[in-house]
Amino acid sequence: MLIGIIMVICIAAAAAAAGYIIHANRKAETQKYYDAAYKVIKEGCLNNAIRNKNEKIQNGQKMMIYLKWKDSERQGYVFDPKHPIRIGRIPDDNDICIREETVSSHHCVLYLYKGQVYLRDLNSRNGTWLRQGIRKRRIEGAEPVFSGDVVIVGKLAVRLTIFSFDMAYV
Repeated sequence: MLIGIIMVICIAAAAAAAGYIIHANRKAETQKYYDAAYKVIKEGCLNNAIRNKNEKIQNGQKMMIYLKWKDSERQGYVFDPKHPIRIGRIPDDNDICIREETVSSHHCVLYLYKGQVYLRDLNSRNGTWLRQGIRKRRIEGAEPVFSGDVVIVGKLAVRLTIFSFDMAYV
């Protein structure tokens, strides 16, 4: 009886520790992409200042996109959707280069239109796939995408996180 109680306590403690670790990892990842967003926005502001554009930093929220995929390096990148995000096989023409035979030279693009992020297939040979929840389908033309959706290009699945960055921190 005593051994059973001790085992239940140990299992409960292990579950609580695992939950804390998962929460801490998610929080650390969120902080990482907010830091990256800060750098992207700050760099854009500096570039505008160098070019003598009289754009002022607006307070409020700015939409940003975090793209993450699992490969040997577990990469993730933050983008400003004000500029289209091109995905394809050619490094010079694309923001994200995927060196696979199943990926077209200019495969797809993520862009912002009227406050909504869209994904457009650029007539790729093998198509661009979108997984929203348990539903997976090949996209035709442009489709709205949401945070948590997974874009599948070739064999690579890219998770999309759309978040708001508070411009007061810039």
